[in-house]
Amino acid sequence: MAVSKKGKRTITVDGKTYLWWVFDEVDQTFFDNTQIKLISEDQSHYIKYGLEQADDNRSVVIGLHNNPGLIQLECPKFEDERGIITPSGIRQLIEWCKTQPSETAIRVIKHAYEPKLHALSDERIQQLYKRILYMLNK
Repeated sequence: MAVSKKGKRTITVDGKTYLWWVFDEVDQTFFDNTQIKLISEDQSHYIKYGLEQADDNRSVVIGLHNNPGLIQLECPKFEDERGIITPSGIRQLIEWCKTQPSETAIRVIKHAYEPKLHALSDERIQQLYKRILYMLNK
């Protein structure tokens, strides 16, 4: 299913184009109120980031479209001091999501989900995260 480009902006990072937009939503997603959604042009994955998050509980959600599953990670702040996210903040968000974790940049996984699997083992969570990173960097 195609995603309408009306009211959305585009950004290209490392040769991959994303559609992104800001919207408000309550009780439907991980984030209440104002949030950003990015969808890769090939619709293989998406990124959601909530604005107005508490600094000590900030996260991003990365999910797969063709192979359902998602990961919620602790993350840094991508908007400016006024709470406004700019195209450079969007680029930083995408680049941060694409970065492979290392011993010096440990990623804390707050939540992981795959349909039909109620409890995911640590091994299954790591496999899902690797699949998501693969899609982001493909």
